[in-house]
Amino acid sequence: METINFIEKFIIYIEDHIRESIDYDRVLDDMGVEPKSFITIFTSLVGMTPYEYQSRRKMTEIAYELEAGHRRLIDIVKYYGYYDVDSFKRAYQGAFGISPYETERLMDKLDLTERISFEVVPVDRPKYPSRYVDMESFRITGAVRTFSLHDYDSRMKYEFLAYLEENNILDELLRYNNGSIKGIVMHERYIDGEMELTIGVSSSLESPFEDTYTETSQFVIFEAQGVPSVTAQEIYQYVFRRWHLKEPRDLNCNFSLEVLKSQREFTSDHTRVQVWQALYDEI
Repeated sequence: METINFIEKFIIYIEDHIRESIDYDRVLDDMGVEPKSFITIFTSLVGMTPYEYQSRRKMTEIAYELEAGHRRLIDIVKYYGYYDVDSFKRAYQGAFGISPYETERLMDKLDLTERISFEVVPVDRPKYPSRYVDMESFRITGAVRTFSLHDYDSRMKYEFLAYLEENNILDELLRYNNGSIKGIVMHERYIDGEMELTIGVSSSLESPFEDTYTETSQFVIFEAQGVPSVTAQEIYQYVFRRWHLKEPRDLNCNFSLEVLKSQREFTSDHTRVQVWQALYDEI
């Protein structure tokens, strides 16, 4: 419950500073919160990063203003901190696929983002089967990309996955999958203001790909079947909104780890999706 309350308080902070450029690293540091841990939890619960949430909420508020028609476009542009009308028009087109002048006519078709609040519903019956495993640090060999934390959102992870699959790189990676974890591994961690994403396999073999290493940890593994981008998000929401309320264990969110298993495509609804949630050692 404490995690949910903190996220809701942070959403209030974003809403109160919706027009400003928020330095999330500084704000979280002032609050004594580790950014990667917080952003992992926020993204799992909200379905988008804090930066994406702020951007979508700001555009939604602008759309409501444009529909109301009480202020001139130039006044709205200045109020929400855009440099000029042209830069705002480009941002608005990118967000909604229409020009600001089409808003009133197409308002009911816009993908608006309303302010988010949570209803936590603990249940006795587990939604996903789970098991515990102690795992020493292991090597992941694969394709690595880094993203600016201000630009990163979860869609980029699955766009990268789809790109690797379409170009047969996942099949090539699986040739090196001689480690104890079988399947495609997706590993995210926060490093020096950037999000490092590795998609690869557990391996001890030499390969032409890049390497990274996980933390040694105890994990609780949740598993389901479905499209990875949707299924993983649903599992994370279950972990933070329900499972965590009943289990007296601290979640280690400094990194995230997912494993995909499939006999077909790794982006299909037949994919077995495992979320490996790391736990801090019990004291």
